[in-house]
Amino acid sequence: MDTMRNFNRASVMKLVLESPGIDRSRLAVETGLTNATMTRIVQELLGAGFVTETTDQKVNQGRGRRRTGLEINAKGGYVLGLSILAFNTSVVLADLSGAMIGTVSVEPTDLSDARRTMDEICDAAEKVIIEHGVERDQVLAAGVAIAGYLDVKGGTWLHSPYLRWPPFDVRKSLANRLNLPIVVENVNRCIAVAETRIGCCAGMTDVFLVRAALGLGAATISNGKVLRGHNNTAGQIGHFLEGRVGTMCSCAKPDCITMAASGWAILDQLELRDTAVDRLDLIEDQGSKLLAVLEQAKSDKDVAHIVRRAGAALGHHCVTMLRALDPEQILLTGPLGRSAIYGQAFRENLVRNGISAEIITAHDKSISTPAMAASALSLAESIYSPSFDVQKMLTRKSDNARASEKTVLVL
Repeated sequence: MDTMRNFNRASVMKLVLESPGIDRSRLAVETGLTNATMTRIVQELLGAGFVTETTDQKVNQGRGRRRTGLEINAKGGYVLGLSILAFNTSVVLADLSGAMIGTVSVEPTDLSDARRTMDEICDAAEKVIIEHGVERDQVLAAGVAIAGYLDVKGGTWLHSPYLRWPPFDVRKSLANRLNLPIVVENVNRCIAVAETRIGCCAGMTDVFLVRAALGLGAATISNGKVLRGHNNTAGQIGHFLEGRVGTMCSCAKPDCITMAASGWAILDQLELRDTAVDRLDLIEDQGSKLLAVLEQAKSDKDVAHIVRRAGAALGHHCVTMLRALDPEQILLTGPLGRSAIYGQAFRENLVRNGISAEIITAHDKSISTPAMAASALSLAESIYSPSFDVQKMLTRKSDNARASEKTVLVL
């Protein structure tokens, strides 16, 4: 009974988020619930402070009858988004509508030290909450985007191509530090989920995303579901076979498309690549060099040619996979996705090979940053979800109200 009730409540919250001003009658029709059930759910959400009744969006129901609409109370709660990447470690505080309230970049003292880095990220999260005047008990959950892969249960950090942290329970580690429900996901999947929930492809159920930076990674959403693979490591497209022996990849193989289509490939062709990829400080330096090269490409034809060739190579190697997946939209994000030169070459190659899906690059539209995507993931999986405990919020509000009454000063 409680499971169905929680499912119905989550469905109502999602509809209110997607259709601000929607009234109770339409909610009942859309969800198939009775008016009595809808009234009970709405009263719970109003009591918890998650929705409010609108005063300027009322639906006419004939002969002057008007029904009050509902909308999400953006200030009714907040979530955190954390990104843990080799070149992008940051924290976002967002409200219930998904709007960013504040953000802060984190510069870990020693990114190779997992425990210390986790402490510093959580300290930054607490500071951004205080700086924006948010009560700590209004922060309801946190999402985490990681540059790595988890075990099949989604809690234990197994491996990362750059951070090289040992296996540990990242979800439990952060939950203990922040005292919040935590959801953790690979950064590529995290961005794909965020974009299909509140971003440039909201409502779409078949999306393919490529994140092109120093390396390459992908995420696929098919029929509304994230494709994870048997071992939860799906998406490692950078190690697809390129088809010819070339420069040695960081995985110690000489024929990966990483060395034809990624940031590593661009740096290698410009003789700027440092092959000591085990040193995290050098990897960070390589990331900075890649950004400088992309800026130089805007005015240097020779550099632009190398960037363009890498974008075309990525498009070429994605064609077969895209024909098999048949997505309705393709997203290209990451530092290379923000390059007009790389993105155009990627798009042109796909179109030339008959790919008909809409192609959006991070240069065309704003695509979620990893931390912002993590906050959206937290909203989707922890708040607009049957697992969210609304009764706990109602009890907390009731306790706070009673405590307030007891502290009233009588003269």
